[in-house]
Amino acid sequence: MKGIEYLNNEQKELVENHLDIVKWAIYSHITVKESVYGFSYDDLFQEGCIWLCKAAATYNGELAQFVTYAQVVVKNGLLTYCKKMWKQHKYAVNLSDISPDTDDGVNGTDADNNIAEDEYNSFISDTAIFDLFKSIKSEYDGITRLGIEALELKVKGYTGAEIAALWGVKQNHIGAWITRAKKKLRQNKRFMAELQT
Repeated sequence: MKGIEYLNNEQKELVENHLDIVKWAIYSHITVKESVYGFSYDDLFQEGCIWLCKAAATYNGELAQFVTYAQVVVKNGLLTYCKKMWKQHKYAVNLSDISPDTDDGVNGTDADNNIAEDEYNSFISDTAIFDLFKSIKSEYDGITRLGIEALELKVKGYTGAEIAALWGVKQNHIGAWITRAKKKLRQNKRFMAELQT
């Protein structure tokens, strides 16, 4: 593992015993794209391990438990890495289905209800969108909040079918919840302003 050769035995043990932190950071905060250079699971895991080594090397045990400290270091390190890679790839944000001029169709039966596999195939150029979703969903509850959480998962790379299976509901529920959330988000001035910056 790159970087581990510079650690002492105690630090190496910290890294070896906490590799699950890297997996947690990838699955919680990053979109894995096997077909894109730098965004495959293996690439992300390797980068995360480097940051886990940095966490072990800089941990002093005075302020927090290692797990808490390492989660922050690895998460922030991976987000920094992703921002750098996104800039290199120059992909655009594709959240056009939230833009004000989108037509959802009638009775909430838009493309989300069909759970198209490629609906969110474009990439996010700034991982701040995840923080935006997290901050905005605290303003909502019920179906709208569920829809925002489903949108969050879609942006992370989950399909509608995968979300439905994860939550134990029908696929058309996911589509309806997303439709409702998009309608509410279009009316949220703070969300729209931050989305367009």
